[in-house]
Amino acid sequence: MKEAKRNWYLYQKRADFSELSEKLGIDPVTVRILRNRELHTEEEIRSFLSASLSELPSPLLLPDAIRFANILNRALAEKKRILIVGDYDVDGVCAAYIFYRGLSALSENLDYEIPDRIRDGYGINREIIRRAKEDGVGLILTCDNGISAREELSYAKELGIPVLVTDHHDIPRDSEGRELLPEALAVVDPKREGSRYPFPEICGAVVAWKLLLLLYQMKNIAEEEGMRLLPFAAIATVCDVMPLREENRILVKYGLQALSDPENPGLRALLSQSGLSGLSPLRAYHLGFVLGPCINAGGRLESAKTALRLFLSESPEEAEPLAQKLKELNEQRKAMTKQACEEAFRQAEEEDESRSVLLLYLPKLHESLAGIVAGRVRERYYRPSFIVTRAQEEGMAKGSGRSIEGYPMADKLAEQKELLERFGGHPMAAGFSLREDKIDALRFALNKDAGIPPEKLREKLWIDAAMPFSYVTEKLITELSRLEPFGKGNEKPRFAERALRILSVRVLGQKRNAVKFLLLSGEGRRAEAILFSDGDRFLRELGEKRLMDIVYYPEIHEYNGRKSLQLIISDYRFREESRSGGGRHD
Repeated sequence: MKEAKRNWYLYQKRADFSELSEKLGIDPVTVRILRNRELHTEEEIRSFLSASLSELPSPLLLPDAIRFANILNRALAEKKRILIVGDYDVDGVCAAYIFYRGLSALSENLDYEIPDRIRDGYGINREIIRRAKEDGVGLILTCDNGISAREELSYAKELGIPVLVTDHHDIPRDSEGRELLPEALAVVDPKREGSRYPFPEICGAVVAWKLLLLLYQMKNIAEEEGMRLLPFAAIATVCDVMPLREENRILVKYGLQALSDPENPGLRALLSQSGLSGLSPLRAYHLGFVLGPCINAGGRLESAKTALRLFLSESPEEAEPLAQKLKELNEQRKAMTKQACEEAFRQAEEEDESRSVLLLYLPKLHESLAGIVAGRVRERYYRPSFIVTRAQEEGMAKGSGRSIEGYPMADKLAEQKELLERFGGHPMAAGFSLREDKIDALRFALNKDAGIPPEKLREKLWIDAAMPFSYVTEKLITELSRLEPFGKGNEKPRFAERALRILSVRVLGQKRNAVKFLLLSGEGRRAEAILFSDGDRFLRELGEKRLMDIVYYPEIHEYNGRKSLQLIISDYRFREESRSGGGRHD
């Protein structure tokens, strides 16, 4: 199977770009980008550009928010022992930290628990509840989990332990579409039916943070005390891949500013270990691809409590060894992932091109890494991709999948439920367990009933504007930075230019994972460009070709006090030379 290429599409949305540009005092290109992000009016664009924390929705709009705050306030007054139950990913750890740190100003009777990814699985479980009863816990507070734990919370009710649920996941429903809520004194989830919360796509840590702000309001605690926890809500928002629109964009924007000089010793230590200390500006990329993987590494390979203990550290001396531990675990995770990806790519390249769905068996892979590897395979071949690993239970295997647009992965697994022991998930990601001897049957069945037309097996790459790099100025680049933070739902702008001549090319880095170019446009302008990719693979593909089209984002590169334009290439395609020996060939 060959590596997938993407089809390029140019946005064709219409507006009076010149008029809006004049009214708003911004470049027409910037207006075009904002129109491409479904901002239609002058007012919407102004609001986007000037967004502030004062625009955040009130926590009172969250379902059960007042009931939650009243019950928690009463438990604090009665000095009940409170157990906070989080989850093993970044969102779950940050949510647990927000509640624990925020409530520690009001109570000394606090404890936390985070399930083990492999041993316990996701969310609160009966064993956690049983131990809570033995420990005299008077109230359980879930964060980033609990909405689907109906059996577990019924057990808690049997034992006489009241539960407050805070979550952000979809609400389970019965066969007739009715909500199935767990038995809890309050269930705070912005996705509940009848919710008045205007932006339901917030993560579990943001739900926790908003509820803590509400509690602080009730107790007349200064707002700035709650705002100290904003960076953790921002980290979780990016790492849980929430859409960076509306409330989320505002949270991340101001959270990144606070992270440039954080108060928290644990964050300071992690930034230092990650080589980000003093970096300005920090971007969403650094949260999602540098800090986040370190925080996650604990939960993947050992315990998520390592990250939580890091954030709870009171001094640099306490924080440094924990941050170093997470960094080391992440390096181990990266090495394991690299090795697994190489094997997965090898298997994929042996697959027939006619297979729409990839299901690859890597028995020795740590099961916590299966989702990462599945995502990498999906990216390279643009196929729905499952990675299956050997489970701890004899004769069993576990799988994790990542999908493409138009392939509802969880529904497709449900069609093969007779082959599976357990399954669940969403349209874009799903997991399952099955007997090892049924792996081949599942692979065959998924491909037989894939229902993916060939045209859906090429990823669409949307381009904001066909823009010669000669148009780019430092002023424009500065203006584009006002659109940050970039991420899901507010993608970094993409520009394209055709028929650029490659004057020089060289591979950089110890890992040879960057390619540096000097490019010449048809107008006779030169620019430096860089592509982050497997350099040796690129050189093999390049061969003798010297003309290319690129999709890029412009940046100002500063070195030894000298500033120059640099194009960051996100995609490319080669062109054949015209018979006349060069120039444009459109």
